[in-house]
Amino acid sequence: MADHDTLCGWGNQAKVAYFLANADVIVPRRAEQLKLIVELMPYSHDASISVLDLGAGFGAVTEQIIERYSRATVNCIDGSEAMVVHATKRLRNYQDRVTIMQADLAERSWLGVLERSAGTEVSRAQGVNFDAVVSALAIHHLSHERKRELYREIFRMLKPGGMFLNNDVVATPPALKVPFEALHLAAIQEQERSLRGITRPLDQIAAEMHEQLRLAGGQHHSHIAPLSDQLAWLVEAGFKSVDCYWRYLDLTIFGGIKEPAG
Repeated sequence: MADHDTLCGWGNQAKVAYFLANADVIVPRRAEQLKLIVELMPYSHDASISVLDLGAGFGAVTEQIIERYSRATVNCIDGSEAMVVHATKRLRNYQDRVTIMQADLAERSWLGVLERSAGTEVSRAQGVNFDAVVSALAIHHLSHERKRELYREIFRMLKPGGMFLNNDVVATPPALKVPFEALHLAAIQEQERSLRGITRPLDQIAAEMHEQLRLAGGQHHSHIAPLSDQLAWLVEAGFKSVDCYWRYLDLTIFGGIKEPAG
């Protein structure tokens, strides 16, 4: 995949199909992460909240939100045409509460797509729009400078008191690269055994994971930022109560709150 591929391989239908079929196996503790994202949102189950899901993929996080918050509405943004198709199919029973749009977060033009979407009123000046913004396994594909800019854009469009939660990959501490990779592969092996009843050799799983990284392109690894840098960028954007709320190896859930004025 060429370095100018801002989607880091997610325009590849085979890669999308592979992830759709295997996400619950190849992402360690995936179910735990999805559950915690919605549980961390500080709202009652019957609150009429408006949520923005960035890099929504095939709609797994949005489905969790819709199921937990009975009056929530969600706007989904993803740059992959194939993912948008899958999300539309997955969320078709919630079409009155979900709006799905295709836009590349690597470009600031995604804001215009959101502004033009039906039923969405985005004021970048006032920033009073969403009760929560969430993202899962998406923002790490962006350049570091674009991440910093996106965090500022997210802050402006949150309501006072609103929360941003990013479930994403962060850079592995250099000294722990070998044990992290070994534990990651072992977690995949165990999840596959538990979910599918098969136990493959670790070297076979490693080869499969390396092929998926190859499809992501040469720029992908350099875009994965340290957690400490990203927390600093959130503070820089204006967020408070910034912290890492969950971590396993290089998988995290971190974010912050837009505090009410005064």
